[in-house]
Amino acid sequence: MEMTGLMWLRKTGEARWVLVPRLIAALPLTVFGAFHLTGMTPLMEILERAGIPFPGINYFLAPMLMVVSGLSLGFGYLARLGAFVAMIAMLVATYSKVVIEDWPGPMEPPLALPIVVLLACVAVLVSGAGKWSADLRAWKGV
Repeated sequence: MEMTGLMWLRKTGEARWVLVPRLIAALPLTVFGAFHLTGMTPLMEILERAGIPFPGINYFLAPMLMVVSGLSLGFGYLARLGAFVAMIAMLVATYSKVVIEDWPGPMEPPLALPIVVLLACVAVLVSGAGKWSADLRAWKGV
């Protein structure tokens, strides 16, 4: 099979276990991204306290990328790309969690959360989306 365009990103096997890390990553990414988008979390304050560059841009861009990558992982559609984007977001989240001493807002996520999501994304990046994914259906031409 000739790989064209982004098809090489979608290449995946039929492993069923990959659904677990996909969902472990997808759910928190989508939920926390939605919280950030709706203003339920003090994202601007988090970005500023952590010293993240371009907080004005990241205030809008980061939550949108979190939601999109979470949905990508959940459905297994361009899952490797979604995992890569999510890994960057989780590295920033882990850094923010470590450097901010007094967490703003009512909801303080545990440090383990972005680390677990990051590891789940690594599994998807290495393995592909697996058996129950849009990527496999596209790869097989279904």
